[in-house]
Amino acid sequence: MSKLPHRQYQSTMQTDAMAGGKVRSGPDLMEVEVALGPEAADLVVPTAVQRWLPVLLKFTSVQAVVQALGFAAGILIVRGLPKREYAFYTIGNTMLSTILLLADSGISSALTAIGGRVWQDSHRLGSLLSTALQLRRQLAVLTVVAVVPVLIWLLVQNGANAFVTSGLVLAVLAGSGLELITRVYAVALRLRSEIRQIQNQALVAAFVKLAAVGIALFIFFNAIVAIATVVLGYAVQFWMLRRWVSREIDTDVPGDPAVRSEIIAVLKRQAPHSIYYCLQGQITVWLISVFGNSENVANVGALSRLVAAFALLSSVMIEVVLPAFARIRSVHQLRRRYFQIVAGYLAISALSVGVIAIFPSQILSVLGRQYSDLRSDGILMAACAVMATVAGLLWAINSSRAWIVSPAVLIPCTLAVQALCASILNLSTVRGVLLLTMYSWLPSIFLSVWLAMRKMWSPATVVI
Repeated sequence: MSKLPHRQYQSTMQTDAMAGGKVRSGPDLMEVEVALGPEAADLVVPTAVQRWLPVLLKFTSVQAVVQALGFAAGILIVRGLPKREYAFYTIGNTMLSTILLLADSGISSALTAIGGRVWQDSHRLGSLLSTALQLRRQLAVLTVVAVVPVLIWLLVQNGANAFVTSGLVLAVLAGSGLELITRVYAVALRLRSEIRQIQNQALVAAFVKLAAVGIALFIFFNAIVAIATVVLGYAVQFWMLRRWVSREIDTDVPGDPAVRSEIIAVLKRQAPHSIYYCLQGQITVWLISVFGNSENVANVGALSRLVAAFALLSSVMIEVVLPAFARIRSVHQLRRRYFQIVAGYLAISALSVGVIAIFPSQILSVLGRQYSDLRSDGILMAACAVMATVAGLLWAINSSRAWIVSPAVLIPCTLAVQALCASILNLSTVRGVLLLTMYSWLPSIFLSVWLAMRKMWSPATVVI
């Protein structure tokens, strides 16, 4: 079946080179490289700001609605489930995220890096997606075999019966199957800067999930139903994205062995990191599930709902900023954008933590009376979220350029920090687990910054 070619973005941007009379065109101002005089060079930043500020504001406003819908659904789940049931939901949701992370193992980073070269060619992009899907299916099988037994053990450890355990396992498997395919296709959307499509899909999926939670609260609601609403949101997004891909990209193209080799090369470098970030990102719930009890698991899960602002920031970075960052060809622009992204992220994160620190009681009241005594833990959770999201942002920035910190350095440094924290902290409490999680991100942050500086200021820098 023939596919429609990708629409040409004629109105996006065409810039005449101010020296040499050459014409450059492209989807992003960040790709333009022209010889400028001192006066003209001063005009580049304002022009970039004028171009990107409306895009970011528009995307952020819509994404804020998406996050608000997701936040509302999350709060309804927190308030609608007893602590015991919410602990089961937290464990199931955590292990769902674990499957998604392990089954990726760097495929998305490889897609972004390689796709930055072929995103305008529907045929080559389709071949790239087909190759990635083949690899992801193989990784998904291995991941499920490894993760499902752990999921079952954690649920039983915290008091789940056979019916609840079986239902949650099935829901987690269904959700991971849908989302693993969706995340491959979503790379094409981001590379082509299809902001409207990204927004529409996220809005519809978030609304459907919220509506499902609201209806279920009046009929029947438990941990299994709560996870099922998450899966339903994944299913809606999968259906919408699959329709767009079938129209815009030639998905009948077979996989490319050369591309497969290139993706595998990235996987070999990133697989240790993927396992590391999988364990590190979920370590709070894992530790409290093993050393604590179901009540503390519920407390950690509920507090995580307070950091919705950081999810909004992450969405903006992933969907809008990083794909453009991956396409930059100028080393000078690369450095400037790196500092702009990091500084902006830190400023907004600090503001979010400040709001939680000033109004802890009011914010905790949103979670309901069950969690009203977690005031100090709420502030600590916000600080922990900042550390995690900053580390994730720095990792994502580096990954978009295929800059990978050696696991031989990162993992031992992190394990050393965690061993030290474990020897002095009480891991059966929420506070002890949050402190260990927060300090554990420090090696990743320092090493990611060090590698980025080394790459951007190296005389032998090769821009991908």
